[in-house]
Amino acid sequence: MKKIGRIIKISLLSFFGLIFLTLIISSIILYGRVSSMMSIKKKGDNLYTMNYKKNYHLDKALKANIKSTDELFKFICDEMFFGYQIDINTSRYACSAFTTTTPDGNHIVGRNFDLPGSNTLSVYTNPKKGYSSVSTVLADTIGVDGYDIEATSLKGRILLLAAPYLAVDGMNEKGLSASLLDMDNIGETHMYSDKPDLIVTMAVRLLLDKAANVDEAISLLEKYDIHSAHGETQHIFLSDASGSYAIVEWYKNKMYVVKYPVCTNFRLSNPNLDGDYSGQCGRFDILDNSLKEKSTNSIDESFKMLESVKQDGKGSHTIWSVIFNLNDFTVDYVVNMDYDNSYHLNPKKY
Repeated sequence: MKKIGRIIKISLLSFFGLIFLTLIISSIILYGRVSSMMSIKKKGDNLYTMNYKKNYHLDKALKANIKSTDELFKFICDEMFFGYQIDINTSRYACSAFTTTTPDGNHIVGRNFDLPGSNTLSVYTNPKKGYSSVSTVLADTIGVDGYDIEATSLKGRILLLAAPYLAVDGMNEKGLSASLLDMDNIGETHMYSDKPDLIVTMAVRLLLDKAANVDEAISLLEKYDIHSAHGETQHIFLSDASGSYAIVEWYKNKMYVVKYPVCTNFRLSNPNLDGDYSGQCGRFDILDNSLKEKSTNSIDESFKMLESVKQDGKGSHTIWSVIFNLNDFTVDYVVNMDYDNSYHLNPKKY
């Protein structure tokens, strides 16, 4: 009987030990997800912040040769949602971006994101193998639209675990900023060589995590075959804390770099333009002329520039205007063209 009792005791201890070990492992696996979900806060009408604490496995994503939006979202669903598939909504965006210097010598980037939608999510990431950064995500891309699904609801918090791979603009702690904009009337670009594949919507994440300045960003992008998305080709507007800037474009299997402080939605590397960009886009002309007239602009003056090129049509409106301060790692947002109210945020306090 003593032997049987000893066996039962050992079996029970083993059973409860296994449960305890399972709980510990589950806690480790879920901690990053749960803490990231619970960090989501509402800062104002349609503006939310998130401190992302989960490992989003960028190095694994970079080895996956992702060439399309479908492949990107399959990777996201496998990594973030244990294989459960979510719906996506991607469409073209007509945006504007520029860089200028403030009166106290800081370099800043101003950017309008123009697209039908509502919820703006500002995400702080601090990866172990990369730079800390703040980036902006259109939450509507994954159905967190503020109507059917609120960002602070349980389902909204779960869906926003996809946020790191949906960034369309941002800035890292080293002072590099990257913004993604469409190039009109070109169609999708797909490069094919012996380089690894990278969908351009992942490029913002790559640059924010891995590049400290514009030159490093360009060198990184040269290592990949770029594939564009949602029926259009995109270009990337870069700027850094030293005042350097560039626009990176892809056309007919080649990468081009143009040095210019303003970017909207046409191809600046077009040789037919020969560096004369006037008349190609009204928003571009307004920003370009403003910078030529006044190269130094405060945060408020920069927001006025963004307001001057806002979009307020049925097909597209300015969801957010953002100013990244590349020297002090702070960010200012105006949401849904409410330029009387801006939000000054320190991403490290998300």
